[in-house]
Amino acid sequence: MRALSLLAAGWVVVAGCGGASAAQLYEGFWASAKKDCTDQDSANRMSIEGGNRLYWYETRCRASEIKPDGDRSWKMRLACEGEGEKYKSNPRVSVAADGKLVMDNGPVGQGKRQTYVRCAVPKKR
Repeated sequence: MRALSLLAAGWVVVAGCGGASAAQLYEGFWASAKKDCTDQDSANRMSIEGGNRLYWYETRCRASEIKPDGDRSWKMRLACEGEGEKYKSNPRVSVAADGKLVMDNGPVGQGKRQTYVRCAVPKKR
């Protein structure tokens, strides 16, 4: 069983293989398609930062709880704000073997499942 780390923010992540934390698996910039990665105003982009902050074009969420739900999957409790409304969401986030991020029951999107590809972010000089 993987070791659990309780972080100061009050959320839990699973320690991953090779010393990297599981949060690194789902953190970063994501888009519905590679072409959306370069369009900073695209509604099809999202980012996950600091392990517990999720951002879309007009929506932002903060996870108050993140629990492992199998290998490379997590259940989250989110408090969200977007388009003048506040609401809660309880998605399941996973990183598939092909590297895509899959979000079931996410706070945004037309369907119950969104799939994202990782966007390469240029390194600062």
